[in-house]
Amino acid sequence: MALLALLLALSGYQLVVNKALSPLSEEQLATSQRAYDQAHQDWIANHEKYERDCRETGGAPQECAIPEPTVADFTVDPTPFQEVARTTIELSTVLVGLVAFMIAASFIGAEYGTGSIANWLTFIPRRGHVFWSKLLTLIGFGALLGAFGVALVLTAGLVLARLHASRIESVRELAVLGARSIVVVIGLAVLGFCIALVTRHTAGAIGVLLAYLIVFVLRMGFLGERSWSQRVTPFTPEGNLAAILDHGYSYSVPVAKVTANGVSTELVQHTVSLAHGAIYWTILLAVVVVCSLMIFRRRDVV
Repeated sequence: MALLALLLALSGYQLVVNKALSPLSEEQLATSQRAYDQAHQDWIANHEKYERDCRETGGAPQECAIPEPTVADFTVDPTPFQEVARTTIELSTVLVGLVAFMIAASFIGAEYGTGSIANWLTFIPRRGHVFWSKLLTLIGFGALLGAFGVALVLTAGLVLARLHASRIESVRELAVLGARSIVVVIGLAVLGFCIALVTRHTAGAIGVLLAYLIVFVLRMGFLGERSWSQRVTPFTPEGNLAAILDHGYSYSVPVAKVTANGVSTELVQHTVSLAHGAIYWTILLAVVVVCSLMIFRRRDVV
């Protein structure tokens, strides 16, 4: 069911991609042309008066200058293929990653719920072998699911770009982005598996995920203007995950400065590098996997 919902979501989003790549229709072009003609006629008839009135009220000549309208001001060019494809891959990574997390959690959670994990250990009493066999299976599944998602959205984007005669560029960069997307999906699948194994329930892993999403919304929403809420970005899982996916993640920290006119707030840009994100998630997953293995080896499974 989750895979079907994912397929429908990714397929449905191609309607958005199609709209972004589509050039304006003849009717839309005609409407834009009429709007331009009206604006241009108004500019010819009144721009000198508007500028004069502006200067008489104390405005500077540069501020009062009214540029002549152009047709480009009233038309919208199709979104470049590279931009559309990049956005689509990033969005699909989020969806596929969440699905991989839930499937991995339900994979081991269902075995605890039905008691089949005890049967596994009856046939294979070595818990380490059972743990690694299941984990490696989920890593392979995550890789296949991530590759499927990237291939689906990228192929659909290429077909639509050909259909609308859009210029296709940066395919290699998009393929590299797709490879990083697969890594992200694998990481989320491993995380879902380990949390469900520790909690012994699929609902436990989903509960942890929902709790973290609530914390994320609070930090980025209600507390987003606080300086500390942005400074912790390099130490958050989502910030480093975004750095892996986007080859670096930029964020802004509000800093209060005292000026002659009072206190003003400036946004200072910072970046979480790809290397930082990769090291962070390598350590995080290593700790989670090792702790999960130790708990699995020492705890009763019934």
